Amino acid sequence: MIHKRLLSLAALIMLFSFPVSASMVSFLIVETGLSEETAYMPQTGLWEGGLMDAFFDAGHIVTNSPAARMQKKPAPDISGLVEEDYQDAVSGGADYFLLAFLEYQNRADRSIPVRITLKLYKTDSKKLIFEQNFPAGTGKDLDEEYKIAQNAGRAIIPHLKDR
Repeated sequence: MIHKRLLSLAALIMLFSFPVSASMVSFLIVETGLSEETAYMPQTGLWEGGLMDAFFDAGHIVTNSPAARMQKKPAPDISGLVEEDYQDAVSGGADYFLLAFLEYQNRADRSIPVRITLKLYKTDSKKLIFEQNFPAGTGKDLDEEYKIAQNAGRAIIPHLKDR
């Protein structure tokens, strides 16, 4: 009888230790420093996947818009090209909008990512609640770069509690 009570108590503790509701986060990756003629960059998809997987693994609902490309970073606020994606996230019910600027540089005969700037916005107020730069292109291979992207995502997740 005592085992049943302990098992029931353990089940209740586990049930209430998990979050009741998940946040919905919409992602937009913007490549900068590349010309329009530059071919698809696999590192962009790798970073997008790593960031989204970190949030998904933490129990959040994730969506994304197709990656965009700009010659350079736009204004520091959400305007211009990214405004439309932001509005799509809001109309889709997202609680947060993660805007990621993946900066590329031309080195020798190829373009490589060098930095990613992540900006997390609360959609109901357009309030910037987190911003940080992370190095990109530092992994020795694609698997290591993916893990770097996941770690960057994990650094942002605690800021989702700033509701």
